[in-house]
Amino acid sequence: MTTMSGDKKEQGQPAENEMSKYTMGVAVRLTGVEAHRIRRFEENSLLEPARTDTGQRLYSDTEIELIREIARLEDQGINLEGVKAILAMRRGETI
Repeated sequence: MTTMSGDKKEQGQPAENEMSKYTMGVAVRLTGVEAHRIRRFEENSLLEPARTDTGQRLYSDTEIELIREIARLEDQGINLEGVKAILAMRRGETI
């Protein structure tokens, strides 16, 4: 078992949608969400992308969908703490 950046653990090969493969620029194009917003999501512990050896963020398909969902909720007027609570409840976590 190896540990990736952010304590993400990988057993064997990750599923295709879990592979970190998109740079910030590509993530912006795929989601339509500005880079500064994506970085703010990360600063608020809503995302934890993998990083290359040089520190470049890499996002998976799952994280791309998460960025879209966070942005949708925020665009509806929900602050990031509220978004964090909603996402935790959807995962069945207690807040």
